[in-house]
Amino acid sequence: MRKRTHWMMTTGAAIAVTLSQNAAIVAQTKPAANSSVRATTGQIRTSIGGMLGWHVGIDSSVFRSNTFVEAATLADALGLAVIAGDSTQKVSPQIPKNLEYHLSPEETAVVKDHLASLRLKMTAYRVDSIPSGDDARKLFAFAKDFGVQTIIVNTVPSSLTAVDKLASDSGLTVAIEDHGDPARVIGAIGSASSHIGVSGDTATWLEHSLRPVDALGITKGRLLAVRIRDRNFLGSGAHDVKLGTGAASLQKFFLRLAEMAPPPEEKPESCVNCSRPYGGIRPLFLAIDADPWQIVIASGPQAGSSGGIFNDLWQAANDLEAVVRPAMAYRVEQDVKLIPPTKTDRIPADVKEKIVAALPKAVVTPNRPRKLLIVDVAPTGAYYHDTAAHANFAIQKMADRTGAFEAIFSNDLNNLKYPNILKYDAVFLNSGDGPVFADPDVLNGLARFVREGGGVAGLHGASYASMDIREFGDLIGAQTGPHKVEDAVLKLDDPNSPITKPLLTSPITASYSGKAFNYRDEFYHFLPDGPYSREKLHVLISIDADKSDLTPWQIRPDRDYGLVWIKNYGQGRVFNCAFGHTPTLFETQALSQMILNAIQFVLGDLPADTTPSASLAARK
Repeated sequence: MRKRTHWMMTTGAAIAVTLSQNAAIVAQTKPAANSSVRATTGQIRTSIGGMLGWHVGIDSSVFRSNTFVEAATLADALGLAVIAGDSTQKVSPQIPKNLEYHLSPEETAVVKDHLASLRLKMTAYRVDSIPSGDDARKLFAFAKDFGVQTIIVNTVPSSLTAVDKLASDSGLTVAIEDHGDPARVIGAIGSASSHIGVSGDTATWLEHSLRPVDALGITKGRLLAVRIRDRNFLGSGAHDVKLGTGAASLQKFFLRLAEMAPPPEEKPESCVNCSRPYGGIRPLFLAIDADPWQIVIASGPQAGSSGGIFNDLWQAANDLEAVVRPAMAYRVEQDVKLIPPTKTDRIPADVKEKIVAALPKAVVTPNRPRKLLIVDVAPTGAYYHDTAAHANFAIQKMADRTGAFEAIFSNDLNNLKYPNILKYDAVFLNSGDGPVFADPDVLNGLARFVREGGGVAGLHGASYASMDIREFGDLIGAQTGPHKVEDAVLKLDDPNSPITKPLLTSPITASYSGKAFNYRDEFYHFLPDGPYSREKLHVLISIDADKSDLTPWQIRPDRDYGLVWIKNYGQGRVFNCAFGHTPTLFETQALSQMILNAIQFVLGDLPADTTPSASLAARK
């Protein structure tokens, strides 16, 4: 488990607070600007929201002896970005009032500031019942002010018509707890609008001899919130088991949920970020849960101690990431049907001329006919790079001019599954970021292919593919990092490599005696706790930290920001170039030659030393 360095929590008896003391409360409890210890990437529990609309979090009341502020801090420590508030829970030790609309503006600000400091969203809010009249309007206004999407109510409202109108007017949804009997709630809902739905609990369904996937059929698309637990058998008397191992059949449950979502749609041609689908998302608050009979832990650093509910929730969050993979894979499969390889007809004629003028020559003759599969898919939740078109155009022209390989453009990810992938000699991942490898069979197929002697090349956004799956980062060599378009001096860490050797005598390196060059691009600054390491990679090009302005990027103590590298992965070959956000890469002859050389390297025709840079340095 990731080491957590601070806990923004207070202990001790709650003190009486009056409205006149609000200013003092704010001063005492105002959090640091960023108190979060949550990883920004690398976890499916946070990435799945943008992909399927499933907001994975906890009910704050799962920590029954803690206040909401303390529970929020624990949610962040669990790696979660979402929490459900509870109207019966105290705000904090300093504000011993329930989290409800009776709070003063100053007290409300304290809670909102704490959530903001944790980068945590309160997308759901639980109440026992919805009041009538003006109090109901205050409740909805309170929830909306916090950014709540769904109010979860324990009982069917006495005036469902009035609640439906309030929900519709405010843009919120109301989920009614089914207590193991979704048919009863669906009957009570009747013809209400889509703003009214159901809140369920997989463990309670199982206790009532109702399988979760069957409960989905009963809720008729109205499921808005669900607690997730697994039980060892169907019926009463069962106990909790590891998610995905019990009677809940959670993989099947989540897959069916994904299948019930509206299908993705194609974006119009006039869009800014084209060539990826949108829509197909059904908002759902998904709460990991723990056995309510578990002994509840106290606040403080011991929250993560062995046997505590925190540990149970941490394990549940990790287990959930495995059981939702089939649902993610289904969504990506639906997306890919709408994402053909990027067309090159949008490239301006003058840019095409520059790319053609800079086309390189093959430095070696292929040992045999080669096939290169080029993939540029960017599914839901990804940023589509318009320069994928420039790379596709350049790669096709390289193939045509040199005859060094056959370029095959396809975004059908089934091509990467084993043994389909054996039809190719290498794969070129052309800035296809987002959840590309949600399907384990796709990633396992590519990894096995490379491990057994194949090749893979990544360009620019490739290292941003499936940032929530560490195995892909280990394969490509890096994963995630802050970035922007900027100027920097790039140095040739290995100018004698056959891949970078063209840069030695290039006009762009003349000012630095062939060992560096000025360049403007969107540079990734890979994080120190990610897979990027000179212990594993043979770095070819990196940012010269002594000659570049790294003021905004104080994220690596070693100031090592590698951008281009090669490596072995088992018996296979890997190349990655982290720049390529602009057309300049293929308009510059020496850099275009570098890419062709890299292609011939991953195809298996151009030998190159892949000894990790740290090992080379140790020999000197």
